[in-house]
Formats: sequence, C-alpha cells, structure tokens
Amino acid sequence: MKTINSLSGGKTSSYLAVHYPSDYNIFSLVCIDDKKCKPNDKRLIQKINDKLDQGGYIKKYGEFIATAESDVTLKTIFQLEQKIGKNINWLRGKSFDQLINDKKMLPFKLARFCTQEMKMRAVGEWAISKMNENIIDGVPKLFLNNVGIRHDEDNRVKKTKEERSLKTKIIIGKRGSRNAWKEIEWGVVNYPLVYDKITHYQIKQFWDKNTDVEFPLDSNCVGCFHKNDQQLRKNWDNEPLKMEWFASKEREKENREWKRPFSYDQIKTLGLQQDFKFGTGSGCNAGFCTD
Repeated sequence: MKTINSLSGGKTSSYLAVHYPSDYNIFSLVCIDDKKCKPNDKRLIQKINDKLDQGGYIKKYGEFIATAESDVTLKTIFQLEQKIGKNINWLRGKSFDQLINDKKMLPFKLARFCTQEMKMRAVGEWAISKMNENIIDGVPKLFLNNVGIRHDEDNRVKKTKEERSLKTKIIIGKRGSRNAWKEIEWGVVNYPLVYDKITHYQIKQFWDKNTDVEFPLDSNCVGCFHKNDQQLRKNWDNEPLKMEWFASKEREKENREWKRPFSYDQIKTLGLQQDFKFGTGSGCNAGFCTD
C-alpha cells in the first residue's frame, strides 16, 4: 500500500512530512480571484504556476492569482520541500469565488463545502489519477493517506477511532446531456501522530530547533469560520486585504454570514482580548485543513 502525506503548511503536518516519509506528498492550494490579494513576490508566483502547471491545473483553471491563506504558507511548502528532499505535488480545485457562485451561498459550520470541494475533492481526483501507479497483481490498491492530527487534539481525535475510507465522485462520461458520476474509493485515512502519541510539545520543540522552515502567524484560510472571533479580529490587523475579501463575500450574499452572531465587518470592530492565544489554526475536523 503506497502512502500519501496530506500537507497544509502548518507545523503539525510539516512535522508529519519530516518524520513519516511517504511515497507522495501533496498540498492542496485554496485559490481566490482577487488581484488585490496577489503576492508581491513575482518569483514566488512563477514557482507556484510552475508547480500547478505540472498537474495540468493552469490549463484547467488559469494561472494562480491569490490564496485565501497567508502568503507565508506558500513559502513554507517550498522550504519544506527542500527540507525533506522530496517533491511536493501542488493541487487545486475551483477558486473560492467560483465555488461560492456555483453554490449561491457561503459555506458555514454545518455546510463546510469549502474543505470538501477545494481540499478533499482535489486530493481525491489526484489520487484516483495515480491509482495506475499503485497496482499489485493487476489490481489497483488503496492509498494510505496520512493526516496531521495530533494526539492532544481531543476534539479531533474523537473522530479518529476507526480508519475511514476515502471516496470521491468523479465524472466518467455522459448520460444524454448530463454528466455521469461514479464514486471511487481511493484510500484509507491514517493518523500516525495520534497512534504515536505526538503532541504539540514535541512538535514545538522540533520547530524551535529547526528554523529553516518559516510558518505563518496563523495557519489555514485567514478568514476560516472555524476560527475564534478573536483570531479573526487579529487577522484583520495582520491580513487586512484577505479579511476584506471574506467580508466582501458576506456583503455580496445579503443576509448570509460565514458565522454568527457577528458579520466579518462587525468582527473588525471588536476589541482585542490581550490574553487570547493567537495562531491556533482553524480547528476543522475534516483533517485536510490542519495547523
């Protein structure tokens, strides 16, 4: 069974990449179409487009414009690739803007289709395309997909009691004028950090000593609705253009909010709680957006 490391650009999944070598390393990029959020580093943009072009994503979606995550995360993945000495495959799906337009709504905690479509679907489609490289005795085998969830993440560990089958629906043809879909099982989720009882303490110790990889102040999408209001308020200071993108989507979708009770414009006006622990990531249980 061949292995995949699903990476997010945070310290936990990066620790996974270093200590649990796999056959494939993948990073699924969340793209937005707002040119105001475009990275200032032209060389970085070219490197990203080169990576996406290798997977055929430039032809399918066009060139990279911007991401809903910190631009530091983009640098993290390239630095991590140098550290582990193995290629990291860059994936992407539709842009966040296009996804919202297609769904005619914003995602929220009970309908987190952003993770499903921009992370999990991208990973699933890529894995299915690679199944012909994972054939034993003439039969395609499932991938073991390593996910960076720690032993001390109680709210997420509860969801990891059993290994989960990974399936993705893909278009296999046409039925008349409509697409014909088929759900294909491609992998099994694996939680090596949970099984080996790796906690935040070990991971922090490691990265405190290994400063050759830079990490963002706050991982995952800067406006993720799983984040605490105080973290989102802090991100208005650190990532104003990207937080403005999130707020603008609420304004476009009248009477729709990423989370309640506050709109993102209202969160901007909140006072900062000085004793709040900032930079804790999204807390999403899906496993593909991790710190």
